[in-house]
Amino acid sequence: MADKIRIIIADDHHIFRKGVLSIVSEDTAIEVLGEATNGEEALRLIEDVRPDIAILDIDMPLMSGLDVARKAGERKLRTKIAILTIHKDKEYFNEALELDIKAYVLKESIANDLIDCIRQVAAGEYYISPSISGYLVEKNKDMGKHEGELSKLTPTELQILKLIALSKTNSQIADELFRSIRTIENHRNNICSKLGLKGPHALLLFAIQYKSML
Repeated sequence: MADKIRIIIADDHHIFRKGVLSIVSEDTAIEVLGEATNGEEALRLIEDVRPDIAILDIDMPLMSGLDVARKAGERKLRTKIAILTIHKDKEYFNEALELDIKAYVLKESIANDLIDCIRQVAAGEYYISPSISGYLVEKNKDMGKHEGELSKLTPTELQILKLIALSKTNSQIADELFRSIRTIENHRNNICSKLGLKGPHALLLFAIQYKSML
């Protein structure tokens, strides 16, 4: 039997936290190790039980979800961070990516998104609610900066970039295009090189922001 995905949940609203518990309890591959009602409790819980994933509300007393992620990173904790939020602001989203947060999920979408989010993050992928992706594309005002650079990409690379913008994992892209995961990884590296993108989040953010051009 495969190991369960071990998580904690941190949110200061009791009813919402129980709603999250109800959603994840539907998947027997997920095990909830504990709950926290504020950021300080969440950080202690991460240190004490070392979950695979910490699902954190962005707005919590004592310490925000982003602050918890920052502290966890400073302390070299290996737990992956998934943020739950009502915020669609690009500034919050960009800060989350800079902190190497693995998932950014809108609270309004958790019923549809949360299980997929947990599974993808556990598999080493990033997850962004599709609704926030669309919002960021609409709000982006700098669409011309890289428009010419897209012409450097091959049709296959453009296809892969479009699938990345749809929050597809490497495995899902490989299955859809009938290629190996290693081939997809090589294509991603080539795309980054051609576009001058550096950092673990640069390609994902680029794909989301220029989705309408793909």
